[in-house]
Amino acid sequence: MLLKGIAELMNILVTFAVKAEFTPWRNRRKFRRLPGDWPRFEANFGGASVRAVLTGMGQTHALEAARQMLLDRPDICISTGLAGALQSGYRPGDVVAARLVSEVGEPVAVASHPELLSTAVDCGARQVERFATSRTLVARAVEKLRLGRQAEAVEMESYTILAEAARHGVPAVAIRSISDTVDFDLPYDFERARDARGQIRIASIAAQMLRHPSGVPALFALARDCRIAARHLADFLDIYTGTLGDRLIPIEPGLVAAQ
Repeated sequence: MLLKGIAELMNILVTFAVKAEFTPWRNRRKFRRLPGDWPRFEANFGGASVRAVLTGMGQTHALEAARQMLLDRPDICISTGLAGALQSGYRPGDVVAARLVSEVGEPVAVASHPELLSTAVDCGARQVERFATSRTLVARAVEKLRLGRQAEAVEMESYTILAEAARHGVPAVAIRSISDTVDFDLPYDFERARDARGQIRIASIAAQMLRHPSGVPALFALARDCRIAARHLADFLDIYTGTLGDRLIPIEPGLVAAQ
């Protein structure tokens, strides 16, 4: 058991892919930027010392960031950010927590820590069976419908982060806020807009808008829904990290499950 003394804070690592996912929570809790190459931020509240890192989009960036951040051996790791819904019944801003996470098309899954998962549900998240971690951005509704046979939501980092946390013996959980529904087509090529660190280049999106202005209304709708999702995620993380800071979280082996 991780027994924290009265004066000792729970150390929680929270990973986001891009700045927009983290901004509402960063502004609310006044996270301070830490020195170093990686965008890392820290704040103390609710009985916890919370360190947030922006990994960049995709598994390659997530793996590099996780390997570095997990060397500090946090007590808990939370893989979070935004995700696309793969099934009907999910709206922008719905916070979902996955029991399992697997790569698209792969049989092996990594499991969220059971107590972290149950605590997430207690704090208002909706438990789902599985997230699908994709190597590429899933942009079209037809792709989402196909993947909906495998999982409830799709994202690009959680499998890698949870698997790396398991290797370090750090309890971890995958939690996401829905940004786009299963029937929504992304209007522009966000995959092509990624820079070398996995962040979105606004100039690339702007150039695509100039070439294809018909996609602008859908882009504005997506931006609105992403803001809603990020705010709901910040609301949830406030409650969740505060609750975790006051609880005992056992470290249990066997986080990787074959299916």
